[in-house]
Amino acid sequence: MDLPFRLLNVFGIEGDPFSGNPLAVFPDAAELSGAQMQSWARQLNLSETTFVTAVDRDTRSAQVRIFTPSYEMPFAGHPTLGTAHVVAGLIGSLVDSSELGSRAALPDAVSLSMPAGRIPVRRVDQTWRLSAGTPSFRSPSVTRDELARTLGLPVEAVAAGGTRLVNVGVEQAIVRLESAEAVRACSPDVSLMYQHLGDVGPAPHVYVWAYTGEATVEARLFAASGGSLDEDPATGSACSNLGGWLVGEGVSGIRLEVSQGAAVGRPSRLILTVDDDGGIHVAGRVVEVGSGTMHVR
Repeated sequence: MDLPFRLLNVFGIEGDPFSGNPLAVFPDAAELSGAQMQSWARQLNLSETTFVTAVDRDTRSAQVRIFTPSYEMPFAGHPTLGTAHVVAGLIGSLVDSSELGSRAALPDAVSLSMPAGRIPVRRVDQTWRLSAGTPSFRSPSVTRDELARTLGLPVEAVAAGGTRLVNVGVEQAIVRLESAEAVRACSPDVSLMYQHLGDVGPAPHVYVWAYTGEATVEARLFAASGGSLDEDPATGSACSNLGGWLVGEGVSGIRLEVSQGAAVGRPSRLILTVDDDGGIHVAGRVVEVGSGTMHVR
């Protein structure tokens, strides 16, 4: 079996070819089982790998599954945007140019169906933008002092009342810190993450953020993985959940530029918008950097 794949950088910064979060997309994965998809995601060992199992040219939509090296995700942000870029090309290649003219290969909107539901994605200027679902909220059981110790910070660095468990597709702990310096100083203890953030799920995720200006934010995402700690370069799902956090605080009509990934050598830029009606959108650049074929013998 020969399996074509595409390699993309999502949420990259113009002029830096090694910025953003890498993503592999298998555009023709209908014949793969879930176990095989998991094996390929483990083989590639990126934060996520996606598998397109069906494409519908009439509805401009596709069925997609998202895998980390260890498990399947119901939703993830940078895989959604990168896969939308690939799916748009697949749909365009299926449409006769007489239907769409010179833009036959460049539909401006697609929808991706995944376990978390249907996610609309649209091309906006030089980015792809997803529209997130309606957020749900829970109050964490962790105290401010416990959270500070978990993050390796003094308690005054953690904003009082600034932590929520937010879910627009995947639940994460969204933690507001008092300064960008505190974000950069975070050094989480993975054992304390399991102890104090276990109500987030079997693999706790914590997203720390702080304002760096009126419309700018610095953020980091940490995930417990077995006994180790992973840091993600750019996390669209967590940025979406930050939008949910803002909605929960009564904030709307705002556009934020979110910086992430510098600590792991992959600087990234995400654009978060919360509409006046509370709609949440996350956008970023998507650049294809390679393609190839995997051979199964």
